[in-house]
Amino acid sequence: MRKLLKRALRNFGYELQRIRRAERGLSLDRLAGEHNCLIAGPFLGELGWELMQWQGYLRQLSKFYSTTIVYGRDSSAYFYKDFATEFRAVNVASWDTDLYILHNYDYDSWANQFRDVDLLVADNRCLGLRSLFDQHFVPFGEPQSENAYDILIHARAIPNLEGNPTKWTRNWALENWNELCNSLKSYRLAAVGVPALSYCPDGALDLRGVETEKLCSILASSRCCIGPSSGVMHLASLCRTPHFVWNATTDYPWFGGSISYRYMRSWNPFGTKVRVLTEKGWQPSPTFVRSELVKFLEDSSRCGFVAKPGFGRCHRSLSQ
Repeated sequence: MRKLLKRALRNFGYELQRIRRAERGLSLDRLAGEHNCLIAGPFLGELGWELMQWQGYLRQLSKFYSTTIVYGRDSSAYFYKDFATEFRAVNVASWDTDLYILHNYDYDSWANQFRDVDLLVADNRCLGLRSLFDQHFVPFGEPQSENAYDILIHARAIPNLEGNPTKWTRNWALENWNELCNSLKSYRLAAVGVPALSYCPDGALDLRGVETEKLCSILASSRCCIGPSSGVMHLASLCRTPHFVWNATTDYPWFGGSISYRYMRSWNPFGTKVRVLTEKGWQPSPTFVRSELVKFLEDSSRCGFVAKPGFGRCHRSLSQ
């Protein structure tokens, strides 16, 4: 009886907190529609959520405004240049993020500076966006022959973060990356990602830290991108780059499926070819990864993806 009472009180506390947050009036359903200017941001959360649950909504919303001003990290400006009237950088020296939010950032204080605009604040109150408004996606990256590689490596090396202390446990061991890349010497390899949050394995060209537009071109030009689940892997999907990813078989009933379902369906708007490994969780062996990766590359060549002349990237044949 005591346990049931504690659980009821805890659930009541969660519900009260949710109501209070909703009353602050910063979610999509509180947009007044009375102004011609939309202010959105600052998106400082996880890259995957920005790509699949934010920028597409803003592109769709922008159709109803004469002016759309987007705030976010300077590295994300490329994702909005096709529709935003203006992009304003909010650069903060932290990657301690969870979904939409950067921990210890005061979103309400940021929002209070605006008057006479429609305002959409990018914190976790925007979780309701997924069911409230359709998104409009555009492919990223211009294929170029000089940016073509066989395999792009995203070896995430996230430190132990205070706000989300489990993220670092999803990193693949550095020795695993070195062993894998040493077994792939017949392929042209390159490493991508944020230098402070990723690793360049042995035998891979270090392309970490390139500007976002160049990164998207590299992705769009290359044959495959591999790594554990990360924002870069979701970016590969929007660059229409076949990607090979591994993660645990974690279910998210509130989201409508597992991480794997996101990669294959709900966060794959262009139907980009993807192989998701779940059999060995976050820590598959290098031997297992190599075996499955080679199968994936061979299958990509057989199932309607053909090499475009002058590029390492496989493109779907329009004749099939």
